[in-house]
Amino acid sequence: MSYVGLRHPEGVSPPVTITEERAALERLYADFEAAHLTPLWTQREGLMTEQPRPDAVPALWRWSVLHPLAARSGDLVPVGRGGERRAIALANPGLPGTAYATPTLWAAIQYLGPGEEAPAHRHTQTAFRFVVEGEGVWTNVEGDPVAMRRGDLLLTPGMHFHEHHNTTDRPMAWIDGLDIPLVRQLDAGFFEFGPDQLGTRATPAASRNERLWGHPGLRPLGAPA
Repeated sequence: MSYVGLRHPEGVSPPVTITEERAALERLYADFEAAHLTPLWTQREGLMTEQPRPDAVPALWRWSVLHPLAARSGDLVPVGRGGERRAIALANPGLPGTAYATPTLWAAIQYLGPGEEAPAHRHTQTAFRFVVEGEGVWTNVEGDPVAMRRGDLLLTPGMHFHEHHNTTDRPMAWIDGLDIPLVRQLDAGFFEFGPDQLGTRATPAASRNERLWGHPGLRPLGAPA
């Protein structure tokens, strides 16, 4: 399309051709990219979908498969500084390149052999531990020894030093869960090594926190008896 040879009234701009408009739009997008900008109208469908489009897929990890593999790692991989824990993450097939069970959860089987100790550390990520098999491990949280037994669910708050030690001659395994992916997305991850030596080797039947808070009808300490 061309307007060459046409006369236009003085002060009136000639109409813009389709080719000129396309070129101007391409220059606009190039300037967006140079300024590290992205227009919503090219992204809305991916950012705000009409219904959820999860990347994670349903996945099943059987204990009959997990435990033998964890036991083999117990024979070959030591627990110590650096790796810190003998934990094998459950990696969702729909999230390749990550070690995440879901977009907000890192989960793993942790295996601690007879007499082994996992040294203290802390991090901003919060954790839960669900004991699937065995007993005889204590996790010390800020110096408070907590027994780990089959069927127990233990919670470890963020930025609390914690360590594990197996007091028996048998291995033990449990499921760890941490909000690592969520904290990573928030750019809020901090990690710190603790002492190399255990803070305590006490093995009470009930932890200090259980004795304080593990009862119904809690009242302030200053309340009348």
